Amino acid sequence: MAGRLARLPIRLRLTLAVTTAMAVAFGALGIFIYLQFRHDVLRTLDEGLRSRARDVASLARDNERPRLDRLAQLYDPQGDRRFSSADLDGTRLLTPAQARRAAVGDVTVARLRTPEGDVRVLGTPVEGGASAVAESLVEPDHELTRLGALLLIAGPLALALAALAGHQVAGAALRPVDRMRARARSITERNLSERLPVPPAEDEVGRLGTTLNELLARLELAVAAERRVVADASHELRTPLTILRTELQLALRGQREAEELRAALASALAETERLGRLADDLLVLARADEGALPLRPRQLDVRSLLEERAKRLRTVVEESGRGVRVEAPDGTVVAADPDRAAQALDNLALNAANHGRGLIILCARAVGGEVELHVLDEGPGFGDGGVERAFERFSGDGIGLGLPIVEAIATAHGGRAGAQDRPEGGADAWIALPTGGPPPAG
Repeated sequence: MAGRLARLPIRLRLTLAVTTAMAVAFGALGIFIYLQFRHDVLRTLDEGLRSRARDVASLARDNERPRLDRLAQLYDPQGDRRFSSADLDGTRLLTPAQARRAAVGDVTVARLRTPEGDVRVLGTPVEGGASAVAESLVEPDHELTRLGALLLIAGPLALALAALAGHQVAGAALRPVDRMRARARSITERNLSERLPVPPAEDEVGRLGTTLNELLARLELAVAAERRVVADASHELRTPLTILRTELQLALRGQREAEELRAALASALAETERLGRLADDLLVLARADEGALPLRPRQLDVRSLLEERAKRLRTVVEESGRGVRVEAPDGTVVAADPDRAAQALDNLALNAANHGRGLIILCARAVGGEVELHVLDEGPGFGDGGVERAFERFSGDGIGLGLPIVEAIATAHGGRAGAQDRPEGGADAWIALPTGGPPPAG
């Protein structure tokens, strides 16, 4: 049943809920009204019976053979009938047992069938026995029947009106959702700047519309960033492909010397390697964006890691005469994938080598539960607005993916990446990785 209801339209479900609630409310109200009316009718009837019982008691006290009015009887203490009104025609209002109880206290018979019809009987003590008076229930029964019929007619009509009103109210409440749905259907990747119409009321529907508009804004930014990356990647791919095509065309022209062919093939190989690096970097970023960058973390000694990267960096900058220095305390350990950590540090180091000047310093600082691995240089720094754009794709170093990959690797490890200009001049780019346990043995 719950599954069937879940498949119904929301408007119909709301209408059914309102109708069910109103049916319960109308039913409870009808029962209350009927019982209250019945209680009032019987109370009025009992008050009339008590008044007549006092009159009968007065007649029994003042007359040896009282002449009783309609539907009245007198009994002796043993419960035998002594006197009766003529209209009862031999019918007893009280049984002997009831008469004996009435001689000592009031007794009420809710319904008794007599030749006059159903009656309500009240037995009370009187001098020398008990008295019983009765009142016809025909008129009260008729009034209760009329009330029940009215309730049975008016209740369904009121319920039908409530269901119709509930259906209209549900439609009005869901109309903003329909408008948002219609607008959402018209929004594609070409017009992500459009937004859903949000109702002015600060209710659930309004908050839903606001949240969806915020989602559209994030999607617009993400799609714009992806388009920018695709455009930049296409631009970056065009240059090495053009060079590669040119070199191959020159190599195929006429009779070329062996040295010329070797130089052309070397240039083509360099551009091919450049294309391969770009493809690898794009794959790393794609996996990082999907949260699926593969990691095999283990404990790494920070000083050994920095020394290895510094050794590789010296081969890159040795021709320029620039120096490379490592500053890291012994015994500092991070929990990281060795290949990814090395890749991140190489990107930071190459960024300093390509865009900085002077001495390059690789250092480590323990901050809280992380270790920050910094690469410092003495160049011009990032410049105005450069720090904010440093980790944007295709906006900075080389082909524009070095620092974004550093950030992706840091995020995959649960760490951070950052950059800033040094007060004394130069750039400071760093990656923060989680602190590991004790340094590995050996």
